[in-house]
Amino acid sequence: MEIKDDFKGNHPFYNPFDVMSFSYNKCFLCGGLLKDEGSIEHVFPKWLQNEYELWDQTISLLNGTTISYRKLTIPCCQSCNIKYLSVLENAIKLHHEKGYSEFLKLDKFRIYRWITKIFYGLLFKELSLLTDQTDPKQGPITSPKLLEEFKTLHGFLQSIRFPFRFMDFHPWSIFVVETHAYGDKRDFDYHDGIFTLTFSIRMGGIGVIACLEDNGAQEAMFSEYFDKFRGIKLHPLQFDELAAKVTYKSSLMNRVPKYISVLPKGKKQEVTVTSLPLHGFSSKSIFDDWDNRTYARLLAHYWQKWAIRFTDIFKEPNLVLSLTENEDRTVKVLDPNGNIAGNYKE
Repeated sequence: MEIKDDFKGNHPFYNPFDVMSFSYNKCFLCGGLLKDEGSIEHVFPKWLQNEYELWDQTISLLNGTTISYRKLTIPCCQSCNIKYLSVLENAIKLHHEKGYSEFLKLDKFRIYRWITKIFYGLLFKELSLLTDQTDPKQGPITSPKLLEEFKTLHGFLQSIRFPFRFMDFHPWSIFVVETHAYGDKRDFDYHDGIFTLTFSIRMGGIGVIACLEDNGAQEAMFSEYFDKFRGIKLHPLQFDELAAKVTYKSSLMNRVPKYISVLPKGKKQEVTVTSLPLHGFSSKSIFDDWDNRTYARLLAHYWQKWAIRFTDIFKEPNLVLSLTENEDRTVKVLDPNGNIAGNYKE
């Protein structure tokens, strides 16, 4: 992301990538020095961990090791925590408590800021963790150089602190679906794709799937497809299938969005962001061709916790198992136990 600042030094826009500063004595959001070592922000918020009993559950990191949710914290100053992040969390929490229909009313820009904080927070945390705990010389799981790939994402994260306006576009594709709720540990799941900039989270009866930087390309392409599932509570297997489809489609994108951000004189004025057209001067599709075999391998990764293997999913010559649609494109309706409850027609 190119940043144009005609008033250099007057706008407190924080860009840690200029000096590659990712230390734990600076706030991840504003860069302010931390005087209190206890100034932290939970990557997955406390209310979410309480709701789904995540504190002692574990999540897998890039190197295959696991860490408990309670230990996923990043440095954060009290000002950012109280003035900005708590306001954002309270809004998400309130709509979550009221259920799917109310969560659906949330402004997607607000959802985007929330999931971007989680996504970036995980990357930041991995910067501090060793790739191999028995061999410190291997260094951290991620590096500042890798994080630089996410410079734009952190730039957009500044919208938590300042008013932002995206000029005639939005950088995300976000889909919200309704899912079965069980009242136990089955109610929560999370996936992200670091190199595809994709994110999916299932919280009770609410499922969110997102591309963080595709300029709404998938949203424009698949809105009608996702509309087919309105009024249907999806089984976790079905939610995973949709998340796998969005993630694989994102991997096929052959354009890199280019942005120009203009910083105003004062922090109360809007930061404006423009984007160059994804298509540019090319008539070529912005997505490469879909390959069922490759997609099936990714789907097998999402379904591995259900003991569904690649050989169960992909059948020669080119067939892929679907638990969301029948051959005639009607929606499969599954009950909470995963049994077929019927076919749904619009």
